[in-house]
Amino acid sequence: YNFEVTFLGYPKPPTDNNEGGDNLYDVYILNLGLLYGETDFSQEITPGSSKFTTYIRMDNDFSGFFTEGIDAARVTAAHEFHHAIQVGNYIWRADDTYFYELTSTAFEDIVYPSINDYLQYLPSYFNNTQVSFASTQGYNFAIWNLYLYATFGPGIIKRQWELMPTNKAINAINKSLIENNSTFAGALKEFSIWTYFTNYRSVSGDRKSVV
Repeated sequence: YNFEVTFLGYPKPPTDNNEGGDNLYDVYILNLGLLYGETDFSQEITPGSSKFTTYIRMDNDFSGFFTEGIDAARVTAAHEFHHAIQVGNYIWRADDTYFYELTSTAFEDIVYPSINDYLQYLPSYFNNTQVSFASTQGYNFAIWNLYLYATFGPGIIKRQWELMPTNKAINAINKSLIENNSTFAGALKEFSIWTYFTNYRSVSGDRKSVV
């Protein structure tokens, strides 16, 4: 909350009108097996708004995951809390689901840069770089938002969400880049160079690295 709302300026998730016993945001700790967590919808705030109150369910021990224990709980909190911000304040649009996951997975590393749980998803990007954003589940494209964050600053991601209610995700991305004197095509070219210069191709001290 402090990082995403107080520091970065995102609006807080809307109140749930006393569901769960009070107006505080509800988080439930359960045995979810091998599911880190999920953000569940509760009520549409205004009919037809496509904005929803939500609550979060998180696993109780984070055992058997790529990242385990309290660090897994940390990145899950960062991830799911941003979902609560997204669908509570901007819009829920099912055919842009990849963008919701792309953003929330990136926020795991933005909030907790030393944990890097998102690395588990990268092989599916690096082995399939020809696949479009919308053809993925979004987790493996988290590095795209990490690139934008490093290049243009944190405001560009927030701006995309401000554009989302009236734009499909890919158009929101492009418009935010145009406002920053770039384009989606131009940024994607630079991003591709950055991702090429990783692993054994990386150069110490070089700016071309997002992993």
